[in-house]
Amino acid sequence: MNMMTLQRYKNELILLVAILFALFTFIYKVSAQNNVAQNKVYIEKQISEINTISSLKNQWGGKQLANKVKSLQTVVPSSKVNTFQKKSKKLVASYKNLTGKELSKVTNKLINMPVQIVLLNINKSAKNQYTMEFTCKW
Repeated sequence: MNMMTLQRYKNELILLVAILFALFTFIYKVSAQNNVAQNKVYIEKQISEINTISSLKNQWGGKQLANKVKSLQTVVPSSKVNTFQKKSKKLVASYKNLTGKELSKVTNKLINMPVQIVLLNINKSAKNQYTMEFTCKW
């Protein structure tokens, strides 16, 4: 009797299996498209990070940066430059008797350069007189 029922609804069962198969393939297709889209976004993000890193590397490793660092010596009068030593990719400098404006000029110029500040020491030596020491590398 049970076989008889299966024979009777054979076409309907085949149709049900075909519909389920189509439904599962549609779900798989949608999930695969989402996965591809996520991978595409991830790859684009990595490419933009690589471009940023390479541009920063060019900026940090360029010879123009060495010339920009030398300009820190001429921001204030040479009588106020205590020491200024540039060795390969490292700068050690100290200034004495700086006014507030001169100190602001030097610090702004230093902060706006693409260098790594290793040491920055600013002390007030007298009224409106400052001493500044810094070490930076690139």
